[in-house]
Formats: sequence, structure tokens, C-alpha cells
Amino acid sequence: MTVTDFSSALHAAFEALDPREAVSRIKNVVAHELSQTDTRATVKKTDFFNHSFAPDLVLSWPNERERFVFLKSDTRPAVLRDDVEAIRKHDPIVFALDPVNENPLGTDEYTGPSREDDTLLADSRGMEVLIQSRYSEPIVGLASSAVLQGGRGLLTEREASVMASSVAAGFSGAQRLDSDVTAAAVAQISGHFDQRRTSRLLRFLGAVWVGSGGVASNFPGEQDVAGDLDGTALEFLMELPPIDDFEFWRRIGRPLTLESISRLHLEDDSENLQYLVGSNLDILHARACRIIERQQELGEDETSSFRWRLEREMLCLRGPRSTTYFAGKVDELKVDAQEGDGISLQELLRRAEQRRVPISELELATPTRTVSYATVNRDDVSHDEELLKLSRTFSSTAYVQTAVASLFGSRPLVCDFPNRTGKGRTAAKFPLGTFAPVALSLLTSLTPEERQALDHLTRHYNEEQRQPALFEIADIRNDRASVESPSEVSDHGDIES
Repeated sequence: MTVTDFSSALHAAFEALDPREAVSRIKNVVAHELSQTDTRATVKKTDFFNHSFAPDLVLSWPNERERFVFLKSDTRPAVLRDDVEAIRKHDPIVFALDPVNENPLGTDEYTGPSREDDTLLADSRGMEVLIQSRYSEPIVGLASSAVLQGGRGLLTEREASVMASSVAAGFSGAQRLDSDVTAAAVAQISGHFDQRRTSRLLRFLGAVWVGSGGVASNFPGEQDVAGDLDGTALEFLMELPPIDDFEFWRRIGRPLTLESISRLHLEDDSENLQYLVGSNLDILHARACRIIERQQELGEDETSSFRWRLEREMLCLRGPRSTTYFAGKVDELKVDAQEGDGISLQELLRRAEQRRVPISELELATPTRTVSYATVNRDDVSHDEELLKLSRTFSSTAYVQTAVASLFGSRPLVCDFPNRTGKGRTAAKFPLGTFAPVALSLLTSLTPEERQALDHLTRHYNEEQRQPALFEIADIRNDRASVESPSEVSDHGDIES
């Protein structure tokens, strides 16, 4: 909806003969405008209209505080000034139904509200500038979302244009390590958002700065940009045009965990998600996985490639014939297992040999008997002559139910073949760079093309290479220590049977 469309829709709403119908239409038009400004916002209409103290609309987001929206039809500066003064304690959005041509919040030299005042006075033209800017510069969407959550001061067409261009230029400047351009964006953000949104936006620019090779201490501005990127900022990064820069994504991803990525909301397997996960396979750890067969969808490209995706609040690896879901615990696998019979011993040995994975123990079962096999020292039994002799005494109905693969020397991965589920014994976790190819190789029968595609997917993975983290986080250091000392228990003390 353009400014002209909004004005026409609003004018038509005012012309409704029934006053209640007119109010409902006006609220619908404004609610649509706000939803386009931030697609993540939920807009709720109240029973009030143009009230002095009761909001017309209420905005809400997951894990964020609500924000009241007051609609005002009288945009004369003196009237607006009194209206704002009466409700400023709520830090609301005052939405003017007509354009605001004069600044009612102060003198001509007014540059921003006091730090104690987080009221936002906006009109439809300002909102439309942000909406339209998102199409040409997707990164502006991060600012438009922050405007509704914590924007402050005046937001008319002029202010919105400056904000949109400044944020877009700031992102580009941070990528180029341009101090002047980035500093201008920092100043613009600091003056037009509350402290929480300011901190988030500056951490985002700081992450891009460091991800592009800059030094954190050289980031323009006095704000402390240390800390995690929030989910909204990460989602916008995922939705941007592809950034094919391994080192950028490696620096961005060092503070992340499997859980933080799994909580993102993405509609497709964006290219930037492939870069982010592929560049950080050594620090994204999982304890459990489950493989589910799938049929290729109509029109889907018939290739043997694998793609990282987010489904059911889990990071998963989608291949041509299956999808592998990863989680921090078995009970966090939010997908039911597909029951099977297990696999033959010969098939297990073939799969283990192809991936060169040592098998320390296994369980064979027939309809009437179960046999567990392991050496005293839990050595590799895949080439044990005694095991081969034992298997010949069973009928063709004998299937391997479980097997334990030893990763990193002594970290046990328990493979449940009937359920095609893998999990670390006790608290053992595995980096996805090892976990994904090993689990898929043991729990499924891969074609040569699929094995080659898996190797290509993990081509950047190297356990020996360690890069400094973007932000110092204790859990990452602990994960690194557990990888470098595989005989130790994982840093997270959870134990699950």
C-alpha cells in the first residue's frame, strides 16, 4: 500500500455512514500499515478510538513487551503536544492519521527526545517510507521492526528517509570497514531508538564490522557491541542477498549454538543459512539425530545435494531421499521415528568401512535371541574374525539393532537402526561436521553421489582449525576444550538414558 493508497483507504473509512463501521475500518487500515512495517508484529484492536488515555491498538511480539498505539486525528502541533504529554509514561506510538507538517515535540533545532522519553510520533508517510525501503534494501527491515518495538522521537517522511538510508549505508559501511559511514549510522540509531533496540542494532553492525575483518575496539561509537546477535538480526542476515564470504560467516557464527540457530524462523533454506552453518560445523554441536525418509516433491530438482533447513524448530539436513534432524537431546527431537527391522551385519560392516568408522560394540537380534558383542577394551570389532564366525551361526533373520561408533577416539555414538536414531552416550556431543556424515553413513545406505555430496557439504570442516570467537562466551570455550580432549565428559552435565 503506497502513501496514496493509504490516504485513499483512510478517506474511504472516514466516509462510512455508521460511526462504528468507520472506526473499525480506520483501525483495519492502520493495522495493515503497521503489519507491513513489521511482519513479525501481532496487531490487536481495542474497543477505544481517539481516546486520551486508552490505546486504539496494541502491538505484541514473542518474548517482547507490548506497545500501545494511540490514533490521533487532530495534528495541530499544540493539540498533539498535549496528547503526547498525557500518555508519554507508556512509551507509546502516537500515530497521526494526517501528515505531521510541523514538529510538535520541540523547536526547529529539536534533534531527539530526552533519553527518558521513548515516545514515537509517526505518520503514515513515515511508515510507508520504511515499508517501501525494505523492498530495495532488505536490511532496512531490521530497522523498521525496531521502530515499532522501540522507536522514539519524530518519524515523518523526512526522518524515515534519513533513517532508512543511514541504516542501509551503515550495513554497507561496516562490511567495507568505513568508519565515517558506520559512525553516521551509529549516531542515527542512537538518537531514534530506546536503549534496548539501540544495543541490538549496534551489536548487529558491530558483528558485521568484526565479521568483515575489523577489530571490535575500532568499531565507531562509544556503545559496547559485545554480546550475542539476537534472533531478529540473525533472521535478517539470513534473508539478505547471498554473502559468499567464508571468513565473514565464520566470524559471525562463532558465538552461536545449535539451539540459537534452531530458534530462528525462516521460510526456506536460504543461501546465507548454508554459508552460516557450513562455515561453523566445528562449533555447532548436537547430541542426537533422527533420519526420516522423504519423497521428492513435485517439481523438485532431482539431484543428490544436501541442504541445511529449519523445520519444527530444529536444524535439519535435507537430502534427496531423507531428512536428518539434529537436537541437543533425544527428547528434543520433535519428529517421530519410522520403525524398521535393523540391518544385516554385513551391511553394517560395509557402511563402517566406507566411512572408516570404528565400531566398538553392537547388538544382534533374531526373533528369539539377542546377542551383544564387544571386546574387553572396546576396540574396533568390525574386522574381528570371532564376530564373523558368530554371525554365521545365526539365520538370515538376524539384524543389527544397535551399534556404537567411536568418534574422536573415545566419544561413543549409539546408533539405533530400527529407529534410525543416533545419540551420544551419557553427555557426549559431536560437532556437526563429524556427526552429520557419520550418522548418515551408518544409519542409511548412501549412493556414491550422495557420499560425494556430503563430502562437498563439509568441505570447510577441519577440527584442527580454530578461529577466535567474535564474542567471548564460556560455553564455546568449553565446547572447544571437550573437542580437544575427547576423553572428557561434555561441558553440559546433562545425562540422559
